[in-house]
Amino acid sequence: MRRPALFALLVIAWPFAARAQRFNGDSSRVSVVYGVHYGAPLRLSLSLGAALGTNRSQTTGLLGVIEQGQQGSELSAGWFRTIGRYGSGVSVRAALLRTAGEPWDANPHTTYAGGEVHWMILFGVGGRAGWMHRVSSNADGTHDNLVTLGVSLGQ
Repeated sequence: MRRPALFALLVIAWPFAARAQRFNGDSSRVSVVYGVHYGAPLRLSLSLGAALGTNRSQTTGLLGVIEQGQQGSELSAGWFRTIGRYGSGVSVRAALLRTAGEPWDANPHTTYAGGEVHWMILFGVGGRAGWMHRVSSNADGTHDNLVTLGVSLGQ
C-alpha cells in the first residue's frame, strides 16, 4: 500500500515543480521541490517541499522538505544553492529522521537528529550523505550514530 501512495504523491507533485509564486511584489520566490531517493536508512523514498529564493536571481535560498520512505520518514530544513542551468546544485540541511520496522544500517522505530548534504551533479541527479545522532533511547539508555548515504533525483 505504501509504494502506490508514494508513486501517486510523485505524480501529483510533478506538474507543480515548474511553478513559482511571488509574494508582496518583492523578488522572493517560493518553488515546489521534490525528489526520489534510494539509500540507507529509508531505502526508496519520495520527498516534497518548498524552496524560498532569497536573492534576485533565485540561485540561493531556504529549503524545507518532508520525505516518506519505505522504512521511515524525514523532515529537513536548510540552505540551497543552484549552480548553472542544468539542474546542478547543493543543499545543506538539518534533519530529523524516524525509522520504521526494517531500516538499512539503523535501529528500528528510532528517532535521529543531525545534518545532511545533498548535491545534484547534472539534471537533478546526484547523491546525499549525512550524519545523525540517536535522540530516542533504548531500554539501557544508550545512543547510536547513523551515517546516511544515497543516490537521488531532485531535491
